[in-house]
Amino acid sequence: MTNEYEQTLTIYSPADEVFAWLADVGNLPHYLPPVKDSWIEGPSTPGTPGDRIGIKVEIPGRYETESTGYFHADTVTRRMEWGAEFGRDYSGWLTVNESGEGESEVTAHLSFGPRSVEGEVQESSPEEQDSMDKGISSTLESIRRQIEEGSGKVRPPSAEA
Repeated sequence: MTNEYEQTLTIYSPADEVFAWLADVGNLPHYLPPVKDSWIEGPSTPGTPGDRIGIKVEIPGRYETESTGYFHADTVTRRMEWGAEFGRDYSGWLTVNESGEGESEVTAHLSFGPRSVEGEVQESSPEEQDSMDKGISSTLESIRRQIEEGSGKVRPPSAEA
């Protein structure tokens, strides 16, 4: 069984500019709440789109780790795709569409299968809160803050949250 999560947010900036900023792997730490660092390692594995990237993730009070995955950005369709290359059932996509003059709609979508960390994350979260929905909304709000205000990202919840 796969669980899907999706949200959309309007950003007051042209779609091409928003997508160009989002598609830069070096900017991932500026809008993905748990990501502390990101880099391109080389081409992805055969049959997987884009590049293999490395990321350093920190969940305050819980853990810090590094992992690899794939990342592909299509500037023509303004669509990004990413996910785990091995051992985990995790993937996602993000699109940026024009929604008006100088406005963009950014939609983020996540898919978690049985071999993902979704269950572990949900179990460690307060019962009244869906961590996956909160993670997407935090990501979209971080994108809005960076693009519209030049301010910081939404921080991941601590272990006490």
